Amino acid sequence: MDFKQLWSLAGFCLRHPLYVIPTYTATRKTVKICDQKFGKAHHKNGRANAFRHALWNVLIIHRCKRWSSIEKAVSWAKRITDWHEDFSINEPLARAMDLHNNHIGRTFVMKHKEASESQLVQLVMVLIPLSRKITTIEQMQEHPNTLTHIEDD
Repeated sequence: MDFKQLWSLAGFCLRHPLYVIPTYTATRKTVKICDQKFGKAHHKNGRANAFRHALWNVLIIHRCKRWSSIEKAVSWAKRITDWHEDFSINEPLARAMDLHNNHIGRTFVMKHKEASESQLVQLVMVLIPLSRKITTIEQMQEHPNTLTHIEDD
């Protein structure tokens, strides 16, 4: 991260201090789960990556809602994961896919508000085989409620 990115992140954290630790722990848990289930594959643009983005949003919301309403936690998850995509170097299709899968995770957790964290992880796992391969940004519009991926795993 460069200075601009760090400054931007610091601003987010200072405005939302109660969300910093839950977001950090959700991020670490997401990466740990994905490393265990997929190895390095979740760093590519396949189904494993789609799962990682959805799960990341789900876990951020699940952990942050303890400090506020679920709606505020969803808003925070969108802001912080959109921020991540703004500062990550990605091709336009990969960026759009990540934003789409982040949205799927946020929508998903709203449907399963009462589920435990372990239940949420298992429920998001069910979405993996349903993920649709895309080759254009426009194709994502055909799958508004489904994970999308670019590469085959």
